[in-house]
Amino acid sequence: MAITSDENAEVRHAQFAKFFRELHPNIEIKREITPWDDFLTKYMTQAAGGSLPDLMYSHYSWGQNLIKNNIIAPLDDFIAATPDFNTDDFTATARSYWEKDGKLHGVPTDSAPKMLWYNKEMFDKAGVEYPDESWTWQKVQEAAIELTSGKGIKKIFGMVQMPVPYPDLTPIYLLPFGARFLSQDETEVMIDSDTARDALKPWVDLQVKHAAIPSIAEMQARENADPYRANQAAMAINGTWILNDLLNLPPETEFDWGMSHMPSGPEGRSAPGVGSAFGLTTKAANPEAAWIVLNAFLSSAGAQYFRFSPPARLSAIDANLTAMKVPDQVITDTKAALQDYATSDGVLKMPATQKVVDTATPIWDRVRTGKLSLDDALKQIKERVTPVAKENV
Repeated sequence: MAITSDENAEVRHAQFAKFFRELHPNIEIKREITPWDDFLTKYMTQAAGGSLPDLMYSHYSWGQNLIKNNIIAPLDDFIAATPDFNTDDFTATARSYWEKDGKLHGVPTDSAPKMLWYNKEMFDKAGVEYPDESWTWQKVQEAAIELTSGKGIKKIFGMVQMPVPYPDLTPIYLLPFGARFLSQDETEVMIDSDTARDALKPWVDLQVKHAAIPSIAEMQARENADPYRANQAAMAINGTWILNDLLNLPPETEFDWGMSHMPSGPEGRSAPGVGSAFGLTTKAANPEAAWIVLNAFLSSAGAQYFRFSPPARLSAIDANLTAMKVPDQVITDTKAALQDYATSDGVLKMPATQKVVDTATPIWDRVRTGKLSLDDALKQIKERVTPVAKENV
């Protein structure tokens, strides 16, 4: 079982392996732990050499790449032979990253919507009302300017993130305005449209003109630590997976936080619903045993045991978030987002995703530093990303 794991998760993995062996004495789970940064390269290399573990972890942005390279296998025959496996316990969005030609190649572990997080103490001090479901992106941008204060290392930023050419650029910042980074099939660059430009222009002003968002240099000075969790930013866009951190902040950075729905645009609201999965590899030496492990590991009970936040299994959401002692409003809004507007539409997930990001990011960084106009940047991104996107055909 190939995993990328932190220390706390590894304790639960070890306990799970022990308990599972007591129920299935003929199956032993051996864990291969690899750091996140090295994981994909390691197993792509192993696959090229004809060797893979039985089970492996997959990030949502890797799924289609692993399928294309015949690394993770379809699970439909195993699912059909397992009466208690309920595919409908996962949203269509959660499953979509590991689906190809009508077949499912991974069982999702977690599926989280990105939401708007805010620092109540900073809002109170500035006399600004808390975000709620009525907030638009324009309201967020106006509040970000008002909430920015101070200078240097103690500066308070109104907002942490600005749009960057990452996989979730479209559902967060562009779809609410009817624009896209790439086409739905990810073969055509669309970020140079007038609609996309108009959606991105206020964010460039927030960064360059108002300095309400941390610059690249300011993030480097903070060693890329999240200013929101460090009590140095009033708002952030992030997934509900940050709940664990917010509930266990060190005393020196502890603050009163809140969470609200994603803001809306003229075309409504959307958020990327993203997460991870595990799948059987095409080189699995013990596929039947591996499926037994996977079915237990990612059952509703397994999701609750591992405290996925929130779990991809809908039946485990209430139990997991209640066990974490999060406010009822957070549970209600998270479930509503997952069911109503969390989406994989526009999330880059095709095999060329990393090359698209790597090609566009240096151009966009020049916009963030004021060295390149937005119009010129969008033209350059269109020109340079177009041949890369064609690799998704």
